[in-house]
Order: sequence, then structure tokens, then C-alpha cells
Amino acid sequence: MEEMGEEALLIEVRRLFASEGDDVILGIGDDAAVVDAPAATKLAWTTDMLVEGVHFQTGWQSAEELGRKSLMVNLSDLAAMASQPLYALVSLAIEARMEAEYVLDLCRGIKSGCDEYGLRVIGGDTTASGSGLIINISAAGSVSGDAMARSGAAPGEAIVVTGALGGAAAGMRLLAAGTGDAYPGLLRAFRSPEPRLAAAMAARDAGATSMTDISDGLATDLRHICAASGVGATIDIASLPHPPELDAACREHGWDREALALGGGEDYELLATFPAESVDGALKAIEQRGDVRAAVIGQITADAGAISVIAPDGHESALKTRGFEHFRHD
Repeated sequence: MEEMGEEALLIEVRRLFASEGDDVILGIGDDAAVVDAPAATKLAWTTDMLVEGVHFQTGWQSAEELGRKSLMVNLSDLAAMASQPLYALVSLAIEARMEAEYVLDLCRGIKSGCDEYGLRVIGGDTTASGSGLIINISAAGSVSGDAMARSGAAPGEAIVVTGALGGAAAGMRLLAAGTGDAYPGLLRAFRSPEPRLAAAMAARDAGATSMTDISDGLATDLRHICAASGVGATIDIASLPHPPELDAACREHGWDREALALGGGEDYELLATFPAESVDGALKAIEQRGDVRAAVIGQITADAGAISVIAPDGHESALKTRGFEHFRHD
């Protein structure tokens, strides 16, 4: 990057992300982007920052995989709001020692995700970093009708998750230890998450009352729903869905499978609640429209803030597992 310089990088970035369409009045290259938003359109905005040494190491995946993932985590937030992606702003803090081609490959990964899910990068920023790579993306999506929120869960409703839990956290552990070759599915879960956009729309249309994505771990994200809705929850440990390779990896490395599923984070699956009478139809709709399995893992209770887990032997106890929280060192 010292040799290439910022201006040359921006020329390549503008070429890569050249915006097309009448709705983008001013894209990359001005002080701010300007879009022509249709009247009465609601926009959902989200932003996520990935920091080298906290969320990733550059040796854990290719630059294109990292770029694509940095976009996918934003699209997962939009999915949780039942929002259709439209635009993104990309900001990069880059060390001068970093290879320019790596940065361009990173941008190509972002672009591939944009092409796949139908949104456009319309601006952003670049700056020098004194320590490591930082990727920050803000994304906007359109909302048809009411946006989903965390605050609608009610006692007696079913708790549903899509996909499988714990695979991404296991994949990250394998990459950190350099021992992941035998478990490609777990590595893929960490490197290449898929935002559940179609599944989220299906869940909304099937009567979901609250929804969030599982980014910090099921335990933390369920607490978010309970806090926003003023309710409690009970989780059936035996019902938590796991990826196929997780059992073998846990046996080999001595990991607690349930702890990974409850607190591992970075699964980017959906967590939603449904009235009991509509949950069976919701599960079918999510699988058919979203092309992903969904499972009931528990029930919302009236005991505000209290979350319990039921072990396979039927013993019930308070949930102690916590997901990822920045600045906590316990």
C-alpha cells in the first residue's frame, strides 16, 4: 500500500463498485452518496466492524472470503429486520505494509456478495491503520410493511432457530489452533456465513412476533429478545440443532458441544418467536422459501428476564452461559 497510495487504490475501488441504476444520483467519488428513495419507503440501516485480532486473522481465510463475510454479517442484521438489501458504505483502515492486491481482493469479495444479494456499494472511506486491518460496512435495506423487532415476544410462544448452532465458533477454534483440515464444514461455517434473507421474509409472513440474528451466541441474543419483550424463556438443550461435524470435533478436542451452541457466536442464524398455533406452518414456510431447516428449541415464559435450560435428563436450571461480549474478560 505504501507504493500504491490511497488515490490509486480509490481509482480501482471506484472502478470495481461503479454504480448503475437511476436511483443512485451520486455514488463513490463525492463527499456523500445521494440516492433517490421512493416516497413512503422505510429504510433499515445497520453497521458492523470487523477488527483484525478480535474477529479474524488474515491467515484464517482468503482476502475474498474475508471481504464477502464482512458484508454478510451486515446482511444478516438486515435479514433479522425482514429488510431487503439496497446499498452499502465500505470503510477500510489499512496498514501501509499490507499488499495492495490483498486489499483489492478484499474488495472483490465484497463485490461478489453485492452481486449475489443485489445491493450496491455507493461510498465509504479509507484511512491508515497503525495496527491491523479494520473493515467497517454500513448497509441499508428497504422494509415492506412493519420491520421485525426484538420486542414482540409473548408468554407461551415457541422459540425457533434456523440452521445449526456452534459450528462457526468451533471453526474459529480450529483455525486458531491450526488443526481444522479434518472439519471443512466447521471452517466454512466460520468463513462463509449465509444471511437468512429469504427465511426471514418467510418467518415474518408466517407470523413471527420477534426476531434477531444470532451473532453473539444464542444465550446473549435470546437475552436481547427477553429484555426487549419483558419476558423469560426456557430452552430444551436436546433440541438445539448442531452441524454434522461438531460432535467429532468436540470429542477430539474435549469441547462442550452445548456451550458452543449456546455461547459460541458468529452463527448468523435467525432466532424468532411464534404463537404456538402458527409455529408448524412457520417451520414449513421457512424450509420451503428459505431453503434452510428450522427447529423449535424452547418456549417464552412470563417470568421477565429469567432464562432456564432443560437438560436431556429433564433437570431444569438457570442459564449461566453467556455469549460474546466486547470488553468482558471473564
